[in-house]
Amino acid sequence: MKSEPDYYIILQVDPRAEPEVIQVAYRRLAAKHHPDVNPSPEAMERMKLLNAAYEVLSDPVKRREHDMSRLRGQQQTIGDTSTMQCPWWFLVLAVVVLLLLLRFSVKLLLIAAPVFLLLWLLMNWQRQRK
Repeated sequence: MKSEPDYYIILQVDPRAEPEVIQVAYRRLAAKHHPDVNPSPEAMERMKLLNAAYEVLSDPVKRREHDMSRLRGQQQTIGDTSTMQCPWWFLVLAVVVLLLLLRFSVKLLLIAAPVFLLLWLLMNWQRQRK
């Protein structure tokens, strides 16, 4: 699912910006990126983004919806605890094995610690890809 772009970033304005500030920012960026003025191949796409951003941020109802969408996205990011976590049993197993190795052989500990680190990174990498 593709998330909605942050129109405040596109127009380079603060989310608390007044409508007049948004209009000035749009006009400034449109004058710079308009395909008639800017021969860059990306100018057309950039102008489409600017137009979409201005359409949303210049309409109070659409702007409020966009603000709510941004807040929901931030809350999901803050509340997402699934990234970079291991199952509890893996951490317990790692601690027990490392303590046993520490008791019997420092050389084995120096080998096992990086192995557990690599396993932990691999588990988290696979979880983030899901």
